[in-house]
Amino acid sequence: MFDNIKNFIGKIILSNQVSAKKNRHLFMPFDKAQEIGIIYNASESNNEQKIQQFASDLRNEGKKVYLLGFVNEKELSYKKVPHISSEFYWKEKLNFFNLPSAEKIGRFIDTPFDLLFNVYHEENISLQGVSVLSKAKYQLGAQMNLATQLFDITIDTGDNKDLYYLAKQMEFYLKAI
Repeated sequence: MFDNIKNFIGKIILSNQVSAKKNRHLFMPFDKAQEIGIIYNASESNNEQKIQQFASDLRNEGKKVYLLGFVNEKELSYKKVPHISSEFYWKEKLNFFNLPSAEKIGRFIDTPFDLLFNVYHEENISLQGVSVLSKAKYQLGAQMNLATQLFDITIDTGDNKDLYYLAKQMEFYLKAI
């Protein structure tokens, strides 16, 4: 119950941060984008494989891709190994209201990515908070509450909640514009 109260207050804080961040970004065509960030829920290994596949697809197109996965645990598992283009954050890197702490996440948030793919369907303030803090030039994400305030483009995949499908739809629409 205490966690529900913290999350409720965290959602209010996130909503206020979204309202304060009114700047819309200029459209970034996919072919001009060089640096791409991807935020995803890394708690499930299945998600991680799909995101790694999508990142590999982008790298094969000549893009520099950086990943930031959220692990909903107190500590990072030994199975999660960060490296130069793939980082993780976990509960320790969140503040009291389960929002990401910019000081503890740092480099990913401060990088002015050309595109930021928010590849998750769930309304998770720990993931959405990174989107608000990010200095990305253009952001894409799935349709959900606050999505139109968080992202420059929202994608509705209907009942299909596959992350690889969501990511490929984001890429498809960027290429089509």
